[in-house]
Amino acid sequence: MQSMLMNASRVFPLQTATIFSLFVLLLGGCAHVSYQDRARTPLKPMETLAPIKSQDFDVPPRVLEGKRPDYPEPEGANREKGFVSIICTIDAQGRLIDFDLESATSPSFAIAALNAISQWKFAPATKKGHPVTAKIRVPMHFNAL
Repeated sequence: MQSMLMNASRVFPLQTATIFSLFVLLLGGCAHVSYQDRARTPLKPMETLAPIKSQDFDVPPRVLEGKRPDYPEPEGANREKGFVSIICTIDAQGRLIDFDLESATSPSFAIAALNAISQWKFAPATKKGHPVTAKIRVPMHFNAL
């Protein structure tokens, strides 16, 4: 057993401290992600859109295209987390015609979320196959990496 360890130390001359240092450097390089770069990534299909209970539609509206909100700079620099919930009214043409701020952990997060949502494109809700106006809840989580 000892001879195997001796052979291993000759083949792999790195010591524990060196391996640990390389590991820390690797993690440090991977951990840096710009909040603004993260915000610019395309949205995944919005499965988190929560329709307000309604008998006005069978299929809720869905996001066709849009980007994540920009992470507010003071909160991003401080690695703060936040949450915003917005009630949106989407008309039968898929246009955002009205929105109300339901809740927000801070005004900065609310402004960023409202700015992003105002640029999204939606597919309208449908009732019996026909487009209809509908209200939906859009929850947004801001998680600092």
